[in-house]
Amino acid sequence: MLAIFAGVALVLASVGIYGVMNYSATQRTQEIGIRIALGAKPGDILRLVVGHGMKLTAAGIVLGVIASLALTRVMTNLLFGITATDLPTFLGVSAVLTFVALLANYIPAQRATRVNPVVALRYE
Repeated sequence: MLAIFAGVALVLASVGIYGVMNYSATQRTQEIGIRIALGAKPGDILRLVVGHGMKLTAAGIVLGVIASLALTRVMTNLLFGITATDLPTFLGVSAVLTFVALLANYIPAQRATRVNPVVALRYE
């Protein structure tokens, strides 16, 4: 039952990250169009969009780890056979969330590399 809830939470997190990054890339259409018109390669645009998303992801993971470490005193009585500050658990969850965020950032970034500069400059 716990694994099902964890899976649903992971899917919801990935859909949320994808939605925010897709919106962010759409809002930056003119900027991306100008960069492409000035000679930016698709790899440059990909790094720009994914880099922005991964900075936000890193900030979220750091804040999440700090908050979860602060709440370990509350969880101590609820855990059996594991400590509340189990390092492999924190590292594993952080790694999975980073991987999911990377995938969720890659899709809008890939779409941003195909922006037509002429259409982007006429946008809005």
